[in-house]
Amino acid sequence: MRQKLKVSIFYGGFKFVVGGVNSHANTLKLGIQSMGHDASLITLDDLPILLKYLPHTAEKLINLLYFPLGYLYKGIITKLLFKTFFATRESDYLIFEDIYLSWNSKIPSVSIMHAVWSDNLQAFRATSQQLRNLKEKEITTIHNINHPIITVSEPYLEFLVNKHFNGALTKEILSVPLGIDQSNFTTHMPKSQYAIVYTGALEARKNTLFLLKVFKLLHMTNPLYKLTIIGDGPDRQKVEKFINQFQLPVTLMGRISHEKVIAELLKHELYIHTSTKESFSYALLEAKLAGLKTFAYSGLQVPAEFIDTKIDNFEIKNWFDAIIGDQGAPKQINKNQYTVNRMVDDTLEIGR
Repeated sequence: MRQKLKVSIFYGGFKFVVGGVNSHANTLKLGIQSMGHDASLITLDDLPILLKYLPHTAEKLINLLYFPLGYLYKGIITKLLFKTFFATRESDYLIFEDIYLSWNSKIPSVSIMHAVWSDNLQAFRATSQQLRNLKEKEITTIHNINHPIITVSEPYLEFLVNKHFNGALTKEILSVPLGIDQSNFTTHMPKSQYAIVYTGALEARKNTLFLLKVFKLLHMTNPLYKLTIIGDGPDRQKVEKFINQFQLPVTLMGRISHEKVIAELLKHELYIHTSTKESFSYALLEAKLAGLKTFAYSGLQVPAEFIDTKIDNFEIKNWFDAIIGDQGAPKQINKNQYTVNRMVDDTLEIGR
C-alpha cells in the first residue's frame, strides 16, 4: 500500500490571481489529493493581513532604486514569511512553486522553475548590466538549493542551461512537463470555419496588438474571419482602441471560468499565439487538446508538438501567409504525456 503523504505546496502569489503558476499549484494540489494524499496550498492569502502585501510592496520599492532586483527580493521576503509562519507545520514533502521562495529542509522537497525573472522582462527596458546582475543572483540562488529543481519542458531546460545561463549552472535541473485535467476535452462540437481564438493575458509579452494586426489583414482579405480573445490585462484599453478604430469583428470575453474557456475553444478552428516568450504554455496545450490548428512563434521554448505551424519572426505578412496557406489538418499530440497523474507521480518521486 502506498504511504499517505502530507504535502505542503508553497505559492508566492494570491489564490485568485490567475496565471500559469497559480493554475499549476491548484492542479497539483487536486491531483495529489485525488491519489489519496493530504495536500495543502500555502499562498500570500494565508499570511497575517498586515504582512500579505509586504512582498509586492517591497518589490515595487526596490525596483524603483535597483531594477529589476525587486522581483528577486519579493521572493526572498516571501520565503522568510512562509518560513516564519509555516515551516513548523507537519509535512512529509515540500513543493516550492518558485526557486526564489524555496528553502533547504530535512523534509524531502522539490522546487519548480516555471521561468526565471531575467528571462521574463519583455515589458521592460532592462539594460545589459541590470540583466547580468539579476542572472548572477539567480545562479547563486539555484546553486544554494540542495534539493532537486525541476522545470516545465525540455526545450526550456535546454534554453536555460545552454543559452540563457550560458553553461554557468553546475546544479542539475530536471524536466517534468506540466499536466492538466483532460476530462472536459472529450466533447466534440462542430467548429466554425474561419473562427480564430486566443486565450491569455493582454500584456506586452503576449503581443496581443500584433495578433490584432495579423487578424486585420486576414479580415480584409476574407471578411468571414472572426476572432475571439479570452483574457484580460494591462493592454486591454489598447486592444479595445485598435478593435474600435478598424471596426474589427473581435469578441472580447475577458476572464471566464476554465470550463467556459474549454467550451469556447471547442467552437473554433484556429488558434493563433503571438506571444514572444513561453516556457510551456497551457494555452497552446489546451488548444491542441481541443483539436485546433495552432500557429505560434518558432522561438518559444514549448514542446514542439504544441505548434502545428511555426513562424520564424514577427513580420505581419509572414503570419498572414502561414495562416492563409496552411490547409493541413491539426497534428496529434501525445496526450498521456500531459496528464495530472503523470505530473504528480513525477513531481513526488523526484524529491524523495
